[in-house]
Amino acid sequence: MSEQSATLSVRPIRVLSLGAGVQSTTLLLMMLQGEIERADHVVFADTGWEPQAVYEHLDDLEAQMRIAGMPFSRVTVGNIREDALKPDHRFASMPLFMRKPDGTKGMVRRQCTKEYKIEPLLAKQRELVGLLPRQRSKQHLCTTVIGISYDESQRMRDPARSWIQNDYPLVDLRMTRQDCIDWCKRNGYAQPPRSACIGCPFKKDDQWRLLKDNAPHEWADAVAFDYALRDHMARDDRFYAVPYLHSSCLPLDKADLRTMKEKGQDSLFDQECEGMCGV
Repeated sequence: MSEQSATLSVRPIRVLSLGAGVQSTTLLLMMLQGEIERADHVVFADTGWEPQAVYEHLDDLEAQMRIAGMPFSRVTVGNIREDALKPDHRFASMPLFMRKPDGTKGMVRRQCTKEYKIEPLLAKQRELVGLLPRQRSKQHLCTTVIGISYDESQRMRDPARSWIQNDYPLVDLRMTRQDCIDWCKRNGYAQPPRSACIGCPFKKDDQWRLLKDNAPHEWADAVAFDYALRDHMARDDRFYAVPYLHSSCLPLDKADLRTMKEKGQDSLFDQECEGMCGV
């Protein structure tokens, strides 16, 4: 089908990108409380490897949306953990730490957020506004509401398509992540869990330690995946370096999980997921 431009005379729909973390959860609850403009649809892009606490939290949010009559969709393109280890599956790279043959360290360019979060959301938005495959439009058809807080405003991005505009209510309200936590507490809600894949390499040492101490089954899953990555990639001649989940380029269960501050150092890898991931 050749590309064609669409002109649709409709009111732009508002779609909340729900990561089920602190910021996007606060946005959803503020919508349900009537404090900010409601979304016409809420979408959660599922990587298939979120912590159990996130899925339980999401079930609770879904029940509240159902009561409020707010449409909700879970979308997915597959399980990121399983896909990464499939020999015949194209690898949408995680931001893995790599040890090169000369001993130097690097980091893989991240594609997982785009392929497991952003693209499924875009596909759902196309469906919601009525765009056919490969059909384009220069008209504003959809506003994506994104839970980036004021203290993370550097993560704001231009929309991925000409028919989309992005909206950052927390930035407009100058609400920080801590303000979101305070808002939830003040309104009788428990603090939302942090939303990130179980084996996300962007985890800081204190987060790995929390996983180890509080979710031993998920910690064991991350450790097993860390070892499986090296076994899998050793059989693939496309990779010239050895992958690790931890910035030390040691097996996860052998890594020193003291924070860089506890070690009296500054971290070179003090990063976190951007855009749609983990908000």
